[in-house]
Amino acid sequence: MQILKALVVIMGVLIVAGFTFLGVELYKRMSDPNRASLTAIAPAPAPAETAAEVTLDVPAGSRIGEIVVVGNRVLFKVSLPQGPDRLYLMDPRTGAVTATITAGKAAP
Repeated sequence: MQILKALVVIMGVLIVAGFTFLGVELYKRMSDPNRASLTAIAPAPAPAETAAEVTLDVPAGSRIGEIVVVGNRVLFKVSLPQGPDRLYLMDPRTGAVTATITAGKAAP
């Protein structure tokens, strides 16, 4: 019974210490003067009125399949005429393709 009481006290102290650590870190990050300057440097998104034209490097005869919105990115599948399918992850604000995944057999 004494061991159980000791474990409960120790776990309580750890929980309080964890919440204290989280509170201190949150306070430090919110009051950091350098953090505000980092967000000010970030590029502003393109206005919604302007349409950007993006060209993908895919062979002729390719077809765009499913399109899925993932957070602030767009994931779409491209079916190639002679080869494996590809997945593209694109940032719709800038039109930049951030990742390309080719489906197929893994290399031995």
